[in-house]
Amino acid sequence: MPTIRRRPLLAVLTAVATTALLALALPGGASSAYADTLLHDDFSDGDTSGWSRSGGTWSVGTDGSAVLEQSKADTDNARLFAGTSSWTDYTVQARIKAVSLPSTGAVALLARASGATTYLRLALHPGNQVRLEAVRSGTVTTLGASARPVTTGTWYTLRVEVAGAAVRGYLDGTLVAAGTSTVATTGRIGVQTRYATARFDDVTVTTGGTPPTTPPTGTPTVPPTATPTATPTPTSTPPAGQSAVVATDGSGDFTSVQAAVDAVPAGNTSRYTITIRPGTYREVVKIPADKPYVSFVGATGDARDVVITYDNASGTPHPDGGTYGTSGSASVTVDGNDFTARHLTFSNSFDEAAHDYSAEQAVAVLTRADRLVFDNVRFLGNQDTLYHNSANTGAIGRAYFRDCYVEGDVDFIFGRGTGVFDRCEIRSLSRGSASNNGYVTAPSTMITNRYGFLFTGCVLTTDSAGPQSVHLGRPWHPGGDVNAIGQVVFRDSVLGAHVKDSPWTDMSGFSWRDARFFEYRNTGPGATVTADRPQLTDAQAPGYTAQTYLAGPDGWNPVS
Repeated sequence: MPTIRRRPLLAVLTAVATTALLALALPGGASSAYADTLLHDDFSDGDTSGWSRSGGTWSVGTDGSAVLEQSKADTDNARLFAGTSSWTDYTVQARIKAVSLPSTGAVALLARASGATTYLRLALHPGNQVRLEAVRSGTVTTLGASARPVTTGTWYTLRVEVAGAAVRGYLDGTLVAAGTSTVATTGRIGVQTRYATARFDDVTVTTGGTPPTTPPTGTPTVPPTATPTATPTPTSTPPAGQSAVVATDGSGDFTSVQAAVDAVPAGNTSRYTITIRPGTYREVVKIPADKPYVSFVGATGDARDVVITYDNASGTPHPDGGTYGTSGSASVTVDGNDFTARHLTFSNSFDEAAHDYSAEQAVAVLTRADRLVFDNVRFLGNQDTLYHNSANTGAIGRAYFRDCYVEGDVDFIFGRGTGVFDRCEIRSLSRGSASNNGYVTAPSTMITNRYGFLFTGCVLTTDSAGPQSVHLGRPWHPGGDVNAIGQVVFRDSVLGAHVKDSPWTDMSGFSWRDARFFEYRNTGPGATVTADRPQLTDAQAPGYTAQTYLAGPDGWNPVS
């Protein structure tokens, strides 16, 4: 079979200008009827000429036919690039088989590689995850993801389409993820492994549409009436995602947030954006586990303009008998992975003064999912405002809180989730006490999880709590679970005078000294270093960053 290989972009454009159907003379005497083919390599010539490598051990072997191999399993970032740095809008497709794929591994197809560490990629991750990612100087942002079987020893066809800021990823011809990114507007294509070994074949780049399954053969005859065309007609593709608008006045698609969530298809595989117009939405909202990739976006960009609130407390009587309990009190519950929220407010408006319940925990948001992002979001409440948990004691639920505001008094950030609070304001409300106005955190991090809550670049403030009256946290052992060994770090943050000089305290008979509580380089009047304030060393500090907390086995990195 003739092999179309590494066709220069200038030659392709010249051929297109002459006629889209004119046979192209290719290296080695091969020819093609596809004027939009920029590159094809099936490695049948037995070499990697025309590719530039960065890390790893690359060679051409056999797997029924000639294939490209990367055989160095301990390489963090093995890459091979081809093409031209000036390429803009195109489709790259390749057959890929992971030979080894450990829990820290990944195998990927790259597009728009503007440099060795900046590109777009579609990656196969362990745990049956396919991710469309933007990488800038090594920092990874997930644009979309999908749960798909990923097994070693199986060939998959990956395809990445880039057009302007739009990026789409396909697995075996099915759209699995889509998003937008401007990390690289031009660049080469490539293949990559991370702590994995893999084989690659049939790498094809076209100026649009879907690459041919196999290179065409022969030299077709140009019909006399053929009309020159500048670009091929692109193959139609499914939409990148769906959207809906919520407005209290009926000007949107729905008048309630829950109705918009109910309209999200179960098993959704692409981003579903729900834009919420200004107003107060008094309702209980639940995002179920079978509805991932949901986004709530406040329409104005001002978090104060959109408020989702309800007023159940743990002790509030339930219509079916009993009470709601702490988890049941949540105004908003997030069980769907890859949820995002921007520019809005979540609140529990339970009025403690108006009720005399024995249990007044009142949750604004309960999270039990993974890979969540909250950007410019306010969390309002008193006791137990933000319950950051995970699906079960064996699962890790990660969330990134960027430029957020959280207020409360008793244990108002709590749970076993892994959460990074980056450049947030953490505001302690006064309970009218001169000595104890509550606890910022109550982590229940499982002992098998190294990371609980990280506060980095934050500012700790108060409305009117007096000096030396607020604790940074205490260890929560739900049901007396001895394996819940809370983990919290406050670092590079400004602590107000309301923070106690001995800021950690015991809870339910469990000593705070057995927990994993640390500080590092905090400033402000509440940052006095005492014998009761364990500090990270300079050598330890690099292990406690936003990126290390959130990476997990899939390398998730939403930090920006």
